[in-house]
Order: sequence, then structure tokens, then C-alpha cells
Amino acid sequence: MTPDLKLLEKLDGLYDVGRDMVERAQVHGLTVEYEFDLCRFDKWRKAVNDVLYERGGCDDIYYQRFRKNSSQPVVRDLEEGLRILSAVRDDVEGEMIASGALRKKRGRPSASYSISNY
Repeated sequence: MTPDLKLLEKLDGLYDVGRDMVERAQVHGLTVEYEFDLCRFDKWRKAVNDVLYERGGCDDIYYQRFRKNSSQPVVRDLEEGLRILSAVRDDVEGEMIASGALRKKRGRPSASYSISNY
């Protein structure tokens, strides 16, 4: 999967959903629930797996780590999954910057720019 803004938006959305699950299980930063709704966790985990697989296939290190380390609907596994997702997002953003995909398209120079350069 080539890095683009849609991929960044997917990663951000999945991160937000996971973060929301963690925050709902905490009160003032302390974990009060150690397990999540299994169905909600499975849907989130499947969506993350799909995105990571599309990005790099079975050989992708992030895909392998996520499948191994984020398998149970508990806070610890979900937070590990969020760290992996954050690292993937950073890599995708870095690839986009390196390829120039995040550069702003240049428009027409302003009148003051044109006049001052003559």
C-alpha cells in the first residue's frame, strides 16, 4: 500500500478508537476495568490487522508484532497495540515526507513577491 493521506486518516481513526477504549476503562489514569467488550475489541483488532496487512503483508514487522502482542481484550495488550499503531503512523508520515506527498502544492506567487524580485 502506498502511503497517502487516506492511510494516515485510517491509522488516526483506529488509534482514536483504541485510545477511547483505554480511557473508558480508566478513572484518573488508573485502570478500573482490565477487560473490554470482546466484540468491540475484536472489530478494532481486525480493522488494524487489515490495514497493517494491506500495508506490508505477512512479512511486515508491525503486522507480526501486532498479531503477537495485541491478542487479548485487556488494557496491557490494547496499549501495546496503540504503541505499534503509533509507530506505523510515524513511519507512513516519514515515507510521505520523503516522497514529497505532504508538500503543499505551490500556487501562483503573490503580487508582492513578483514585484520585489524584479
